[in-house]
Amino acid sequence: MKSLLDIQQDVRKLENSVQEIVESIKNVSADIDNIRNSSEGAALDFSKIEVLAKQIDFGKHPLDKLKDGHICQVYLEMLLSIVQLDSDEEVTINRMVFIQWLQIQARIDWTLEDLYKDSFKIDKKSYFEFVDLIPKKYKEYFFVDALIVANIAGNANEEIYEYIADIVTILGISERSIKELALVARLALSQRIDGIGREALEVLQDKAKGYSHYFKSEFTEDSQKALRVIVVELHDNVAKNFKWKVQQQQKVQRGDVIATYQKEKKSRGYSYIKNYELEEIRASVPGTIFQFRNNNTYYGVIAHEEDNKDSIKAWVKARI
Repeated sequence: MKSLLDIQQDVRKLENSVQEIVESIKNVSADIDNIRNSSEGAALDFSKIEVLAKQIDFGKHPLDKLKDGHICQVYLEMLLSIVQLDSDEEVTINRMVFIQWLQIQARIDWTLEDLYKDSFKIDKKSYFEFVDLIPKKYKEYFFVDALIVANIAGNANEEIYEYIADIVTILGISERSIKELALVARLALSQRIDGIGREALEVLQDKAKGYSHYFKSEFTEDSQKALRVIVVELHDNVAKNFKWKVQQQQKVQRGDVIATYQKEKKSRGYSYIKNYELEEIRASVPGTIFQFRNNNTYYGVIAHEEDNKDSIKAWVKARI
């Protein structure tokens, strides 16, 4: 049972969290007031934007499954608030095209033009409504989409990043999730895994199912292959008394002993008697171990836990 002191500390933490949210809402509202007091920008060709949006080659966005049209409306108008924080005409068109694609995915009656005009009416109450209405998983989808909108034509301005930071505070997304979702947005925009480290590729694989609308199967397969590391490749002629020290598809850490075998010990002179010494094979990277034999050879491949043994086996054979 918690002591009175523990309860008081919990209350203080809660008060601090509430205060952060209130301050964030004030900051966001100030941004919107600035927008409202300024020009709404040059006239946009919404018919052209719609034509361009239909050329976007992504899969079905989760908004397609969200049957509540009002939530979709608020979701899209919050994204349109980001567009209003940058007056660059070319960048605005690119951002509007992406949001138009989202509007098509959402299948709501509101046109992009209607949503854009209505987004100028956003006030403090709108943010509380947004937090209350939007399902937990869609808060993360929104954050990814917000980052895509912000960076779709290059780096966003500081005002946009501050706006998104305030929105994230209101939504209550954890620091760890922010980093992972930011990576998802980055890869969705680049569609390239060049220069991406192993840890980042692991995150991509973990998030691949939830964000499959942004990643084609070929992309996730390539990232999956990039995580594969052959740690055991020993022919029977070399490996005497080979023994696995881990189970099939067991998670291992770097440095773990995954197998042992007896290796012939080199002698200085000729001898009829062969001497052997025990050799340990350790994991060079963390991951899940997949084991199999092919052509009298033991193979061990460390890969992502969602990988497939048959696929890995075919991949190894293709490399031989």
